[in-house]
This record gives sequence, structure tokens and C-alpha cells, in this order.
Amino acid sequence: MEVLNSILLWAAMIICAFALYKNYELAGKKRKPGKEISVNTNVYNIILGTAIVLALFIRIYKFGSVPGGFNQDGAMAAVDAKALADYGTDRYGMHMPVHLTAWGYGQMSALLSYLMVPFIKLFGLSAVTARMPQLIMSIAGLVFFYLFVKDVFGKKAALIAAAFAAVNPWHILQSRWALDCNLYPHFFIIGVYLLNKGLTRRVCLYLSMVSFGLCMYCYGISIYTMPLFLIAACVYLAVTKKIKIMDALICAGVYLLVSWPFILTMIINFLKLDTIETPFFTIPYFPDSVRSNDILFFSDNIGEQLIANIKSLANTTLLQKKDLPWNDVENFGTMYLFTMPFAVTGLIVLIRKYRKSAGAVLALIFLLTGIWCGLTTNGVNVNRINIIYYPIMLMAVLGIYYVINTIKNIQWGVAAAYISAFVIFSVTYFTSYADILAVNFFKDFGDAVASVKNSDADKFYITADSQYTGASNVSEILTLFYHETDAKYYQGETPEGELPFDEKYTFKSIKDIDIDPSENAVYVITAGDLSYFDQTLYDIERFGNYYTLSPKN
Repeated sequence: MEVLNSILLWAAMIICAFALYKNYELAGKKRKPGKEISVNTNVYNIILGTAIVLALFIRIYKFGSVPGGFNQDGAMAAVDAKALADYGTDRYGMHMPVHLTAWGYGQMSALLSYLMVPFIKLFGLSAVTARMPQLIMSIAGLVFFYLFVKDVFGKKAALIAAAFAAVNPWHILQSRWALDCNLYPHFFIIGVYLLNKGLTRRVCLYLSMVSFGLCMYCYGISIYTMPLFLIAACVYLAVTKKIKIMDALICAGVYLLVSWPFILTMIINFLKLDTIETPFFTIPYFPDSVRSNDILFFSDNIGEQLIANIKSLANTTLLQKKDLPWNDVENFGTMYLFTMPFAVTGLIVLIRKYRKSAGAVLALIFLLTGIWCGLTTNGVNVNRINIIYYPIMLMAVLGIYYVINTIKNIQWGVAAAYISAFVIFSVTYFTSYADILAVNFFKDFGDAVASVKNSDADKFYITADSQYTGASNVSEILTLFYHETDAKYYQGETPEGELPFDEKYTFKSIKDIDIDPSENAVYVITAGDLSYFDQTLYDIERFGNYYTLSPKN
């Protein structure tokens, strides 16, 4: 794959440079470029239909089982969602929180958990129900991405957008697991589409503010990215007289009506004020929060941090360097490694050819907002800068569209490159990469914990060495997920004849536990912990690198 990447990257750079040079020459000689490639209705519908089928298949096939296991942040969102479904509280008992306590020192956005509630209420807690909202919103993002490109750049560009997005690695990966912040780009693109549509249909203008308001509950960085986009878009649209002042005021009112509880949460935590409880929701203060350390302006040395942020931004986007295991597949990047020449070309084309189009300018502001996010958020990775990927996809689409309209018959080569990359990516994703994710999502640990869910043991001793030595919080949240633990029980309400949660469940390194063979207890341990036990006294079951031990009758 490395050789193919190099060949395709050089080919993309050459054809993009040639296309730009050719059109520059044409412009200099005042000659018109050739006609755009024509696509008849039947061919258009076949390509679009194929893109839809591919997009759905690659996102739904083995959904719930690949990735195997479950990410600890997703498990936390799901456990809180179950508590919300059962009692209208998070797992700690906070009534309808605007923002989730999560780990305590680092909070979690709440919208994903609330979106999980109906699925958990209807079908119970599982990997499928917990991941379903992300899948649905990802598919919705594809639809609105296609519609936005169609409205702004035309049907042919939209067809490329549908095909390109269907096989895009970043989009595929984030759609198949549950992480709160990955909702942000989808609500953002929906808002951008509605905002552009609202320039001709006012109701869509106001609906866009609902989507932008919901963005605030997707990811904490929205507090310094979403308002920036809205202010920049408002100034541009007002100056160009695309909207009236009254429209802007109504939009601001709708946005604030939806987002004010989250904004007030951020204010309370910045000023260290008390939690506000209302009959409808809770606006919490988190005394142990360290999230402000992630923001450039709170850094000890802003200059050095800015330089580091620029490097992280370039590595994560332009260079597509390897990120965290769950964010990209090695040798494929977020966009396929040979896509960035098309994206750079598309940006040039957008500025030169479409700068008078309101929709194109909104797309540019969207891209700049993503860049701002990368500059002001310390050490960005793919998750932290996820709002930049729809604009990059759009620029790549414009670049491809420009190239195939400039160079005769090049469309077949471009199509072959992406089809080849997608086929290899798909095979890799469901084979070797699935194995990698199963390790990173603690599949063996989860299988071991799930296997003892219905045990009649009085106590459970579960290793705290799941993610790293002493990671008791990770072991606990995964156990809560796999055991579908009742939130009231977790909070201390103990059923008759049952031990309290804190007595029944112990999360420690096994070396720190006093092992009593006579106790009716089940152990979930690592392979290295077997030496602490007299194995003749236990029934032992293996799950990869983990074991369960229960006393023999």
C-alpha cells in the first residue's frame, strides 16, 4: 500500500498542477476551456444509487461487532444514557444534566447520551443501541453534505460529493462507534446547509440555528468555535445584504434559546459558581475540571503552544500522519493520502471561481473555523478537529470536479484510484484493523466481564489493569456497561439481600487483593495474575489475555 500511496500522491500532484496551469494558460489567452463532462440522467442515477448502497453497506455491515469491544468514553455515554432512560438522571443521580460529569476531571457532552435514550428504552443497552445515534447522524451528514454541494456547486459536483463521501475513511470510521464529540461535524453540516437554504427560504434560516444550537451539546470546543462561525457568517451575509438585521436578530434569539443552558454551564465553570438545578434540567459546576488546560489561551507559554498547535494541525490534516488507532487506518489517513492535492486545488478554485457565491463563502468560513479550532485547541487529533473534515471533503470534491473538467478522460483514472483504495481499505478495516481495534476497545476484557454478568457470586473482583496498571475507572465503567448496572444500585440504593455496589464490586490490581478461596467470589484477571491463585480450586475460563475464575462447587 505504501508504494501505491506514493504513486497515487505523485500522480494527484501532477494532474492537479497541470489542470491549474492549463486553465491559467487558457485564461491568459482569453480562450474558453472545453465543455464540462456531461452525465445523462440514467448514468447519474446509477452512480448515485451505487454510492448510496456502498455508503450504507460499509457503515452497517457487522455493525455492533466491528469494532469489537467498546471504547470507555462510549461506554460512559451509554451508561449515563441508560440511567437517563430509567430515571431521568445520569449515573450519579444528577437530574437531566446539560453536561455530563463523566470522569469528573474531564466532562462529556450530553447530546449523544440523550440520543441513545430511545434506543436503550426500546431495545435495551447493547453495542448496537449505544452506537445507533452516531450511525444515523453520520448518514444524515452524508445526505446534507450532498444537498449542500448540489445547491451551491451543481448536480455534477454533488454526484462526486456523494461518491467521495461514501468511501471516505474518516467518515466510515467515526460512524461505527460511539463518541460524543463525533456528532459535532454532522450537526454543523446540517446547519450550514439550512443556513444557505435559508437565504431563499426563511424558515430554513431559523431551523439552521436549531442545528447550530444543538452543536453546543456535541462537544465542549463548540463554545469557542460555533459562535465564531456564526458571527463571521452573519457579518458576511449582512454586508452582502443576503439577510436583514431583523433576520439576524431572530436567528440569534433562536440560537440562544437552544444553546443558553450549555453556555451558562461554561460560564458557571469559568467563574466557579454553584450548580443550578431547575425542574427541567441541571446546569452543573465541575470543581475538579481540568479541561481549560486544552485551550491555547490558558497555556503557560502561548507562543510555544501555538507553534506546537500549528504542527499538530498540519500533521492531522494536510499530512494525514498516523493518529490514534480508532481515528484512522494506517496507510489510508482520513481522506486517503493522495486526496490533499485535490483539496488544495479545490480551495484555489473556490476562491477564484466561486467567491461571489454565498454558499461557497459559507463553506470557506466553515473551513476557517476548523483551522481556528486546530490553532486554539492544544495538540489536536482527528477527534478534536473533526469539524474540519466536511470542508476538506468539499474542497477535495471541487478539486476533483475541476480536474476532470479540465483534463480529457482523466475521470477514469481518478475513479480507478479511489475504487482501488476503497477496496483495499474495506478489506483492511474488517480484518487486520478490526483486530487492532478489538484490543484498543478491550474486547477480551469485555467478553470476560460479560460472561459473569449472571453469576450468583456474592462479590466480583475485577482487575484494574484493563487500559493500564491501576485504571480502576476504566474497568468500572466497562463493567457498568456490560452488566447493565442499575443507576440507583450504583448510587447506593441496595435491594434486600444484596450487598451494596461498593462492597460487591472491587476494582483493583489483583496483586492488591487478599484472595480468599472460601469466598463466593468471581475474579476477572489478566493472564499475568494467574500465579496468585491455586488453580485447582477454581473453574477457569479464558478470554484472550483475560481469565475469569469462580470457585468450584
